[in-house]
Amino acid sequence: MFRMKICGVWLGVSFSFPAVLALVLLTGSDERRLLTALVCCVLHEFGHLFFMLVFRRRPEAVTLYGGGIRITPPAGRLDSFGRDAAVLMAGCGVNFLLAAVGAAAGYDSCFVQTNLLLGVFNLLPFRYFDGGRMLELLTDGRYVRTVRCVFILVTAAVIVFMAVGGTVSISLLLTFLLAAAAEVFDEA
Repeated sequence: MFRMKICGVWLGVSFSFPAVLALVLLTGSDERRLLTALVCCVLHEFGHLFFMLVFRRRPEAVTLYGGGIRITPPAGRLDSFGRDAAVLMAGCGVNFLLAAVGAAAGYDSCFVQTNLLLGVFNLLPFRYFDGGRMLELLTDGRYVRTVRCVFILVTAAVIVFMAVGGTVSISLLLTFLLAAAAEVFDEA
């Protein structure tokens, strides 16, 4: 991983990030859709950053990795449950807002669909997604492992179903594999 510190924040690029981009492009994905996905992902993360800055907290790190962009928040709680929840849900909120505005304005359906997918996907209770961190916040860490295991199994079943139907994308599969591997290996 390449990392450098700028203004007290570690900025990093994991080698998995360009590898996943290359794989997606090599499998015939159109560049416009990839660019749309990257822009929507960046806007999602700006939602988190905006609320962190509103609450006067700077992230410890921002990392581009094979599954997207990861913002590492400062250790511990911000100030309250409400502020932590606002920061966690801000990214998905931005995606849902952009999807609604895009649909109402008649924007490209790729933009609307990508924002909806990112918003919903990030609500899943996997450790590195907003939903996983929100689950930990809501339950004080109780039952988190059980809920995550159930979601991994359900998601795996959905991906198999999609693969049988010929509709699974390589980026969805790779993101799921990275998330599932992180769950399994981080628990050990």
